[in-house]
Amino acid sequence: MFKRAAVILFVAALVVGVLWGADVIADRSYQLAVVAPAPLYSLPPHEYPETNPVSPTLQPGQAIRVLRLRYGKDFQAFRVETPDDRVGWVIGGEGIEVLSRG
Repeated sequence: MFKRAAVILFVAALVVGVLWGADVIADRSYQLAVVAPAPLYSLPPHEYPETNPVSPTLQPGQAIRVLRLRYGKDFQAFRVETPDDRVGWVIGGEGIEVLSRG
């Protein structure tokens, strides 16, 4: 009985891990462009914080790499990283253009 439960638990953990990994890969395949000054938020905007400090504003043409994607009501929020290792959140449409989707 214990072996069967252990196998089922292992298989379930494996399936969850594969699904999570596929989600991360799909999110990171998005390509974004900074087309206008865009705020880089410190907190995830899809969680609707009362206040959300803005890190330095991203400038047009600045390179960013997508780490994760989340959805809010009527918007997409992307967790991004800049070449100088700043990490934060941007909102699609607020100076951010989605060039290609995952």
